[in-house]
Amino acid sequence: MAPKHLETTLSVRVPLRLLAAGATGGPGPAPILIGMHGYGQDAESLLPILLHVAPPGSLVLSLEGPESAYLEGANTSVPKRGFHWGVSTRPDDNRAVHRACVAEAIAWASAHGGDPERVLLFGFSQPCSFNYRLALAPPHGVPFRAIAAICGGIPGEWTSNDAGTGASRETDVMHVSTREDEIYSLDKIAHYRERLAARFRSATHSLYDGGHRVPSASADEVRVFLSAHG
Repeated sequence: MAPKHLETTLSVRVPLRLLAAGATGGPGPAPILIGMHGYGQDAESLLPILLHVAPPGSLVLSLEGPESAYLEGANTSVPKRGFHWGVSTRPDDNRAVHRACVAEAIAWASAHGGDPERVLLFGFSQPCSFNYRLALAPPHGVPFRAIAAICGGIPGEWTSNDAGTGASRETDVMHVSTREDEIYSLDKIAHYRERLAARFRSATHSLYDGGHRVPSASADEVRVFLSAHG
């Protein structure tokens, strides 16, 4: 008789790299802006964007996805490595990794002059749906002040306008899409605002020209939105 096989998932710690900038010890704790890049990118590429839209006086953290991969089409003699937030076939594992990353970032920021009761999330592409789902039950037990999501999706299970949670209904969200996005088409994003409005305190869905990227034209609107909640 063949031996039985046991499969389980264990929790292990992995390095989480972050870049921090902004607050330098002003009066009182600073609002915390946590930004997460898209698939195949890194913390350095996102930090200038975050600094451009961050509320004045905030502590800005650009997190780097803890998982990496060589990018397709890269020069094999000088391979380019990009980072991401998990591509496990088990969605719960990916969500757990993202949750742990945000929890660690908030703890680090709180120990370096940040205010854990004034946390703002910013995501481009891949982490957007993770951030929305996380807002239903924030890892530090405090509702996020606001979420800015750029060219990303909403959780796949949000197929109707169900209510959120007590925590999410204290969070305001702004979703930015682009008309020529090759991943998130106009048809796909058509119901985003109503899905988000049902779960959060308020929801804005803005549309800009361009493809799958952070549209520079959205910077002023995103900055005003985040500043109003920081």
